[in-house]
Amino acid sequence: MKTDYDVIIIGGGPAGLTAGMYLARAKMNTLILNQGAVGGQTVLTHEIANYPGVENINGFQLARIMKTQAKNFGCTIKSNIKISNLQLEGNIKKVEINNKNSYSAKAVILATGGRSRALGVPGENDFKGQGISYCATCDGDFFQDKEIIVVGGGNSAL
Repeated sequence: MKTDYDVIIIGGGPAGLTAGMYLARAKMNTLILNQGAVGGQTVLTHEIANYPGVENINGFQLARIMKTQAKNFGCTIKSNIKISNLQLEGNIKKVEINNKNSYSAKAVILATGGRSRALGVPGENDFKGQGISYCATCDGDFFQDKEIIVVGGGNSAL
């Protein structure tokens, strides 16, 4: 049976885009499906200063570069889609999007990333990436020698 693609990647964040780049460079016909804007949480990051080889860049710029690289290597990217059905059993996998189009491939990679849990407090959305951070490991250095408030429970707050 003929497939539409060799590999379908579900998730267009850094992991999905990187997988797509390597697969496309290996001459695999690759489709990346992403729910929202391509780039994942990276797009929401005000400043990235710990990405190897790049001293400083904002998340939107880095995501745009990654997307361009993936496309230049030959990936097909579809964003702002909703996966409505997955059939992952058997030799041919099927992915249905938006309750209408379906794509088939020999393999599916799940690179669905994560989401930060918002507090839902007034002003939180206004200051995301501009003082409110959801990753102490990623962003802690930006707040060195400043007064901070840590919200969370157990090891997630530590």
